[in-house]
Amino acid sequence: MTPMRKSSPGTAAPTKERKRCPWLSFWVILVCAVVLKACVIYGCMVTLLMGNPSCEVLKDLPQGSAEWHCVVGRDEGKGRVSTCCPLGWEPFQTSCYYFSKDIMNWDNSQRNCTGMGSHLVVINTGAEQDFISSYVKRTVIGIRVENYYIGLALEKGHWRWVDLTPYNETAVFWIPGEPNNLIVEKCVAVDTSQKDNRNWNNFPCIPPFHRICETAATNI
Repeated sequence: MTPMRKSSPGTAAPTKERKRCPWLSFWVILVCAVVLKACVIYGCMVTLLMGNPSCEVLKDLPQGSAEWHCVVGRDEGKGRVSTCCPLGWEPFQTSCYYFSKDIMNWDNSQRNCTGMGSHLVVINTGAEQDFISSYVKRTVIGIRVENYYIGLALEKGHWRWVDLTPYNETAVFWIPGEPNNLIVEKCVAVDTSQKDNRNWNNFPCIPPFHRICETAATNI
C-alpha cells in the first residue's frame, strides 16, 4: 500500500488545472458591446433628414419624447440651425404638425391635441395653408374623401381660433360659398375633395374626422 503523500507546511495542496472557456469570454465581450451600443443609440435617438448634430447639442432637446425628427437649415446670424419635432410630426417653418390616422369629433380632437402639449392647428398664412393642403391630399386613396379638423370654431356668432389668435378675414381659405348653415355647422375642417387650397368647410362638431395638431418646433 502506497503511503498517502502529505503536503509540507507552507505548501499548497496540488489542485486540478481549471479548464478555460474561451467561447464564454467571447460572448461576454459581445453582449457588453451590444449593450454599450444600445445605450449610445438611446442617448442620441434622433432621426435626421440632413446633417448630424452632436450629442452635446441634442441633449438640449426636451425629454418628453424619446425620438426626434430634425431638419437642418440655416438662420441668418446663427449659422446652421436644426428644426426638431417629435417623431411622427411634420416640421414646417417654426411649427410641428401631427396628422392623425384615427378619427374623433371636434371636442375630442382638441382634447387629444392638448394631451400631447399642442392644439388643433391655427392657420395664419398662405404658405402654411399650402403646406397643410399638400400634405392632406397625399392621404387621399382613390375616391375616398378625408376631412381634417382644424382649430377654428364658431362661438357666440364669431369665428375663433383655439389659441385666441384674432380671426383675420384676409387670411382665410373657405371653399366658395362657405361657411353656411351656421346654426348647426360650427366647426371647421379641411376638405380633401377640393383640388386647390381653398378647402375649409364648416360642419357640425359631432362627426368623427381626422385632426391636425400643431405645436412649436424646437430649434437647436
